[in-house]
Amino acid sequence: MIATTPALLVSPDGEVEELLLDSRHADQMTCIRLYVQDPSAHPLGRKAVVHVGRSDQSVNDVAGQAWMSITGGSRPPVLRGPVVITGAVSPAGDFMPLPDLSAQAVRRAGELLADAIRLPSVSAVQRHGGRRYQCDAYAITRDKVSGRWAFVVLDGVGDRPAVQHFAEAFAPRLARAAAVHGDPARALAAVRVQARGGLGWDFDPRTDPSAVAVVATVDHRSPHIRLAWTGDARAYRGTLVGTAEPATQDHNYAQKLRSRGRAPGRYDRNFITSCLMTGSIGTAAIPRRHTRRLLLCSDGVYAPLEEHGPDIGGILDFADDAKDAATILVDDAIAASKDDRPDNATALVVDIPQY
Repeated sequence: MIATTPALLVSPDGEVEELLLDSRHADQMTCIRLYVQDPSAHPLGRKAVVHVGRSDQSVNDVAGQAWMSITGGSRPPVLRGPVVITGAVSPAGDFMPLPDLSAQAVRRAGELLADAIRLPSVSAVQRHGGRRYQCDAYAITRDKVSGRWAFVVLDGVGDRPAVQHFAEAFAPRLARAAAVHGDPARALAAVRVQARGGLGWDFDPRTDPSAVAVVATVDHRSPHIRLAWTGDARAYRGTLVGTAEPATQDHNYAQKLRSRGRAPGRYDRNFITSCLMTGSIGTAAIPRRHTRRLLLCSDGVYAPLEEHGPDIGGILDFADDAKDAATILVDDAIAASKDDRPDNATALVVDIPQY
């Protein structure tokens, strides 16, 4: 029976997996060469040996972080492509197993950096449509401490400068609050207090609709994407089988009629029953694992597409990337609108990394 020695293979994408090397030195190197082309060895004192090749692949930040963890902070050379990390060389010339603490440091580096490497791909596109002012706003924020992402689309009610300024002011505040706290509903409630206390608006924040909003948070430590919304801004989940499912439920008169089994009229959706200032805050959680793409959008996007096509799910499925999907959604919505003055249209698309 051939004895084996465990080693760790560190990939640039953050994956760390165990290899079993033949205990004989020559065969150990043969095993390493299966993963590292023309390997050269970098001894890290008496703890480990890093085997790296002459690769033109992406920089292996995980291996670099592992190097610094093992050595206590010394800067590594630029490590590219796959890297094999073994224990130090024994007196007989064989590579020994990594000490437990060093192996833990390597795995911890992979866990910490894998999520940073596999970032969501995000794109947002806006069009004025036929309106005078762009009263939609969006924001994208990542909390540096937790790594949590927050995405916001805010649709101002009306077509005047004060509404535009309101949307532009509160979209980033809402995203920051959601990224820090990880609870979109809590963020909406907190920003609602701020908005009600704001001065200088040409409307009464206690009674007049100001804006509707939809918020999503994506946390690599959670299996769910969390959502909260007010009014009729929407979120859609692009599934792995090419369909799009609404993940929110409108707060408007049309939805009230539908819930009572009645068919809404053409303009019933324009009467919202909740907004950023007042009314219900809806919440939902959708499985991250089964979500390929996430769409947050204003009614200027989904309403024309629902009424006159094309299908939102088809666009999300066939688009090459998040930018392509957002662009097609907005352009097709403006083209599909039958209104003389098409509404502002905003689509924020997130390609969700599958951990």
